[in-house]
Amino acid sequence: MATVDPVYAQWLQDQALYQVSEDAALRARWGVSGITAERITTIALQADAQAEAARQLAFMGGPLVQDEHVLVGQWAAKLGQVITITGTKLGYEAGLDVFVIGVNDDRAKGTSTVTVLRRL
Repeated sequence: MATVDPVYAQWLQDQALYQVSEDAALRARWGVSGITAERITTIALQADAQAEAARQLAFMGGPLVQDEHVLVGQWAAKLGQVITITGTKLGYEAGLDVFVIGVNDDRAKGTSTVTVLRRL
């Protein structure tokens, strides 16, 4: 009977498989004040996880500002995702990609208060 390396076996039994990515320029810019983001998803392939990590690093690459919007509908399913918001104020006229960090659905009104991060 073949044996499996104990470290590899432990990795296979873990609750999630991890992809660690970092950007040297961001590390140099922000140093110890930079944040580490961790997200558990249903991504199964390492190449897909690397692509998602690159997308998140590209988005988080500059100064960010937190905005709050009242949007029509339920948005809880978009928590932790990048969405595009178009509006008439605050630079949203052409549409901006934002990262959803908070959602409070109000089903009685049919609206959601969505908290997002966007580039400054």
